[in-house]
Amino acid sequence: MNLLFLNSAQVWGGNEKWVSMAMTALAPTHGVHLAYRHEAVGGHIGLSKTRLPFATALDLYTVWRLSRLVQRLGISVLIPTKPVDVIAAGVTGRLCRIPTLARLGIVRRLGPYRRFAYDTMADGVVVNAGVIKQVLQTNGYSRPERIHVIHNGLDTDALDDALRRPALSVPPRWTVCCTASMIDRKGLDTLLRGFAHFHSLAGSPDARLVLIGDGHRRPFLESLARDLGIAPSTDFVGHMANPYPHMAAADVFVLCSRNEGLPNALLEAMYLSNAVIATDVGGIAEVVVHGQNGFLIRPDDWHAVGRHLLTLYREPRLAREMQVRAHETVRHGFCTMRMGQQLAEVCAALVERRKASVRSMTP
Repeated sequence: MNLLFLNSAQVWGGNEKWVSMAMTALAPTHGVHLAYRHEAVGGHIGLSKTRLPFATALDLYTVWRLSRLVQRLGISVLIPTKPVDVIAAGVTGRLCRIPTLARLGIVRRLGPYRRFAYDTMADGVVVNAGVIKQVLQTNGYSRPERIHVIHNGLDTDALDDALRRPALSVPPRWTVCCTASMIDRKGLDTLLRGFAHFHSLAGSPDARLVLIGDGHRRPFLESLARDLGIAPSTDFVGHMANPYPHMAAADVFVLCSRNEGLPNALLEAMYLSNAVIATDVGGIAEVVVHGQNGFLIRPDDWHAVGRHLLTLYREPRLAREMQVRAHETVRHGFCTMRMGQQLAEVCAALVERRKASVRSMTP
């Protein structure tokens, strides 16, 4: 099969990382190509790609260019990854008579626009958590049998390398880490307030907070750290092409997102043997069992962040047990090769269904 991924994002994030990993997993056995909008995305992808304007959902020039790509590359399935891309792909798919498999990696309510995109224009939807499928169904998605749950894969080679050679601080300090885009949805303000609360409870602990990532909220977050009095203990390290060594050197990973699917950063932190504190949103509770391999909190509950950090800081044996359990939870179930195989199977089924539909209409 030849598969065409669509991504019109203007910044690199978890959705775009999924595209990169899916293409890499499929490339040894299938043709893969990316239609992208911005170099912030295309610059990270080393495989075959074409830059397109994606001006609007119904940008006729983009649809025409997509149709030309489909014909030139013999594309079998279109895989759009954002709502606007789903509509462009759906139109292209109808023109070229090939199926569209939409990817949705976060819990989204189906308003009129998204319902039209995912229920009408897409022939199937792939999601990364069971809860996303449940929300789609309860919001009236008319074809639940066409929603496929495929968990994100992990780059275990790179993660194992980081476990062997973590980036250690000098001198070593108890470290709390978070890898996330600095946008409101990620709740980094909650993490900063929680870390400040932990500081007040522990009495100036020898601990630091490492924030990996960038975004438009960074100036506000840096100002908040100063206002909370934790700036000397907080490192804003920015975007990193390979954050794994820093994550592997951390003791605790905290994710305070207000909405999620099943975030790769959390799975990676668990594989890297971090104890985790995470909000009970999206599919996070599908992998984090409260009190066993991590702690679950409500969104915006910075008091709970501080209390759980204090527990892990003062009880290193409990922290180590959680780190081991976190690693074991994700060690076997989140493989990139497995994700690629499952995605290929879904695409092949869509192609066969399309062929059967065409045969049924042939006299």
